Amino acid sequence: MVLLFRNCPCLLLALTFPGISNLMASPLNSARITVAVNKVLLAEPDAQPRPADVGDVLRGQASLQTGEKSRAELAFNDRTIVRIGASSVFSFERGTRDMEVHSGVMLLQVPKNAGGARIQAGAVTAAITGTTVMLE
Repeated sequence: MVLLFRNCPCLLLALTFPGISNLMASPLNSARITVAVNKVLLAEPDAQPRPADVGDVLRGQASLQTGEKSRAELAFNDRTIVRIGASSVFSFERGTRDMEVHSGVMLLQVPKNAGGARIQAGAVTAAITGTTVMLE
């Protein structure tokens, strides 16, 4: 697992106290798919995965899956952007700011003052605020 951080003066504090970025932030409830290239599937609870289209909405308990040579981009209402690379699985917990990369690669950009995010990727959990991070 590789973590790359850029412009993150609060990283040490956020990693020491993972819940700190969530204290004053409004929760994330859904994200709109803004880019879907090649094989991108939207997997909702109790349903078969289906092809995802630009404009579809990902809500908590659903996941976004990409195939080989595929990618997708999600935009949250607070301008947080998530880009999912090839052969990846991404989900987030509705009503929180918690995200998870089950496999693959993700680029996450959280604007300053947006409230941050907590990311789970394998055995690693990181909390970020106002920065860009790449997880693989």
